[in-house]
Amino acid sequence: MKSLLFVFALFARLLDADAIALYLTWYTDPSTTMAIQWHTPLSEKSDAIEIQALAGNWRKAKGSHLELGDRVVHKLFLDHLMPDTEYSFRLEDDPAIYKFRTAPKTLNGPLRFCIGGDIYQTPDLFRKMCRVVSAKDPLFVVLGGDIAYAVNSNPFRFRSMARNRWFSFLQEWKEEMISPEGQVIPFLIVPGNHDISPDDSELFFDLFAFPEKQLYRAIDFGDYLSLILLDSDIYEPIEGKQTEWLKQALQTRSQFPFKFAVYHIAAYPSVYSYTGKIPEKIRSNWCPLFDKYNLSAAFENHNHAYKRTFPIRGNQVVESGVIYLGDGCWGAIPRNTKKAWYLAKEARKNNAYMIELRQDSAKIDAVGLHGERIDSLEIPGIKIRS
Repeated sequence: MKSLLFVFALFARLLDADAIALYLTWYTDPSTTMAIQWHTPLSEKSDAIEIQALAGNWRKAKGSHLELGDRVVHKLFLDHLMPDTEYSFRLEDDPAIYKFRTAPKTLNGPLRFCIGGDIYQTPDLFRKMCRVVSAKDPLFVVLGGDIAYAVNSNPFRFRSMARNRWFSFLQEWKEEMISPEGQVIPFLIVPGNHDISPDDSELFFDLFAFPEKQLYRAIDFGDYLSLILLDSDIYEPIEGKQTEWLKQALQTRSQFPFKFAVYHIAAYPSVYSYTGKIPEKIRSNWCPLFDKYNLSAAFENHNHAYKRTFPIRGNQVVESGVIYLGDGCWGAIPRNTKKAWYLAKEARKNNAYMIELRQDSAKIDAVGLHGERIDSLEIPGIKIRS
């Protein structure tokens, strides 16, 4: 009987020790760094992990933590990693072994990743799209805002409800986006209006370890891909400082073959008004820079539909223009779309974009809830587009 009780006690401890949530991301060089963040019950405050490259020796690393509600949020930053290398790691007191892969420094073979937005409005739709995406085995995912739907304008909504919404999303991400073999798909996050606001930001920065409280940034993969992640008037203004930063960021990356911008609110919406204040600001401030510095494509969200624009330059349909893709419907209920001069294709469909990057081109497929291909296009790798 004592032996049986001991087994039950040990099993209960292992369950308690498992990370409630586990999510990986990059804040700097994706070929040599990784940020590991995980949640545990209040009784488990160890910030230690062990990490192993290939079949090498295990080494220890230690991070930091903070208490948040009924759990502990741990953060650990790894650097000086090897590019294009699989690492294994295990959390202290957690029996599971997890894996991640750093990005390649040079583009010698295909690189697959995913972009989608408006993620966790409806958990059932979220789970279905996650299964489609994870089956494609992307190196990483870019989440284009309105991730957990935690920020709500209802004045009677308690702050704990926002916290619990994030907790629920992050727990389900662990369940859906980590393979049975322990392979973790990192994500890069872009803010949406249901994620953060200027007067409601503390929770967001507690959960995501941004080095500073600035959400717009560029993540560079060697010298072949730059992801320009922008804040569409969610936490900081579009005009002024951010637009000046964008100009400099695009200018210094003018020779990158692939440059993709990702942001939440759409300049060329498929559902909302074209004349809205924020779309007009984006078209006035950012789109001329996209044109000047030959952006490969822009990924927009917020509308809960599918869309692809005609190529646009100077706010006109021009063969050499920028294509705007979207429209944010990973796990949201799809909406009816409109007809507009700039829309080449639109549909009331859930979707995510799978991008396969090769040395000469980027193949982009929009996939639906059942893995079906909604749309497809190919964008050539460019240095200077005339």
